[in-house]
Amino acid sequence: MSAKLNWSDAVQMLQAYQNNSKALIQNPPSGTTILKGFKVDRVDVEWILNNSNVQDITIMPAVKFDDLTKPQNAQAFTMIIAGLDTNGDIVENAVVDYLKECPANCAKNYPSV
Repeated sequence: MSAKLNWSDAVQMLQAYQNNSKALIQNPPSGTTILKGFKVDRVDVEWILNNSNVQDITIMPAVKFDDLTKPQNAQAFTMIIAGLDTNGDIVENAVVDYLKECPANCAKNYPSV
């Protein structure tokens, strides 16, 4: 089960990530900005959760679909969100992408370092 988290603890964790030299870079190879997260439309999350076969959600890093044919050093990343059934298998008709990248789409109160 996921752990509930106080926002003040989350701020410390997010700031530590931003200061980590191994933090993900937005739109490699030319990008220099740290990828701070992805915004997901509520309707997409509800669409997954409204599938009667979905028990849980998994979030998986992936290469953007439009970048699949590019060389690895020119590929940018996204996250795929998928529903899981009670056996832990991906529900193949409950999968979304097209997440909005942050920093371009960050929450207004995203903590800075």
